[in-house]
Amino acid sequence: MSRQVSKKEALLRDARINRVCVCEDLDFYWDSPELKSLKKMWKKGISVIEIANLFERDPDEVLLALIHLAREEKIGQREGGLLS
Repeated sequence: MSRQVSKKEALLRDARINRVCVCEDLDFYWDSPELKSLKKMWKKGISVIEIANLFERDPDEVLLALIHLAREEKIGQREGGLLS
């Protein structure tokens, strides 16, 4: 019985041309206390831009950390949305 190959498996198996590493200029590492502070700021309604300024980080890094917290169900939606 043959198994159907997923698109992801095919991409990993097949040779690629002109690979690009995306977001390599971003810092994906956060300390646990920083994530706890980020969670509190999110719940208080502080904007992503303000949070980025407080942490002296790129707003995209903050967004990635928020995605991480949401995937772990540590934060939820808030009034005003993501960028408020």
